[in-house]
Amino acid sequence: MKHFLSACTFLGLSLPVMLTSCGSQKLYLDSVTPQEQSLVVTKLTDETQNSVVGNRENMYTTNWTTSGYGRGAKKFTWDTGARLSISPDGENLAYISIVDNAPNIMVRKTAPGSPSTQRTFRRAQTVDWGTDNLLYFNDNTGGSSTIGSTDSKKGSLIKQLTSNNNDWFPALTYDGSTLYFTRFDNSGPSIWSLKKETGELTNCTRGYGPVPVGKSSTKILCTRNSSKGNSEIWLIDFETGDETLLLSDVEKGFSDPCVSPDGKWILVVANSLSSISNKQNTDIYAVRTDGSQLTQITYHPEVDCSPIFSADGKYIYFISSRANKDRKFNIWRINNPLN
Repeated sequence: MKHFLSACTFLGLSLPVMLTSCGSQKLYLDSVTPQEQSLVVTKLTDETQNSVVGNRENMYTTNWTTSGYGRGAKKFTWDTGARLSISPDGENLAYISIVDNAPNIMVRKTAPGSPSTQRTFRRAQTVDWGTDNLLYFNDNTGGSSTIGSTDSKKGSLIKQLTSNNNDWFPALTYDGSTLYFTRFDNSGPSIWSLKKETGELTNCTRGYGPVPVGKSSTKILCTRNSSKGNSEIWLIDFETGDETLLLSDVEKGFSDPCVSPDGKWILVVANSLSSISNKQNTDIYAVRTDGSQLTQITYHPEVDCSPIFSADGKYIYFISSRANKDRKFNIWRINNPLN
């Protein structure tokens, strides 16, 4: 049986399973839900020391930079974007944190309690750790958004890679030859490529949040919003011209795909109706790379987002606002239940 306690009187008492605030919203303060008991859940950051940035629900529905999630006849939108990335050797994590009132990239070891080092001093919104050990990000300094890169280990020099004022979500291919990113204009979001050697820019296809697939430089996963407003996961092959719809649901939206190291699974973020709070939130799901066997992994009534695999595929890292009364985000790790 779950216990409820007023948030006005909980201080000094042992932590209850669930906490009711002075208003009507309920806080579930356990790290795991009953459905997650098989997961080994580890908290890597401390919200009192790190201001980790995660994805929040939006109160508006007109911004193309958000995914649309289904809820019967009603809709809500959620910020998307990779706010967590792992180094090629699997030893470090890069994430977005608020430092001096600005979002910037921080780097830390994957072990719990490791110190973090600030790698940008701009306004970084999303991050991708390239195989060339550069950190790619969209720089929102001054109100515009351009794609930039910086060394992951030393210095603070920023190389500006694009000059448009609304470029987001960079992702480098495995061979380092091509940087994919999203460009927004009046027609909506489209995916562009930047050839690193020549600087050639190409408008590739519609969609947002591109993710290269495996070692291919011509295959990507991306998110597109359907005509009904729900976000879907698509597989695009620029060599063959094939565009394949992998994930679509009238009651769910999907975004932020991440491919497993063995190429068998894709992690995504999707909306769920919590059995604890009876409210919609986002959780981590997995699906086979052919679009089959959709599997829910997390069930917490708080926000779970930005999932990535460890380099060896043994763990899944993600950002969540679970298990603290202020709903602040932290980085968490679970054992990979897909193995």
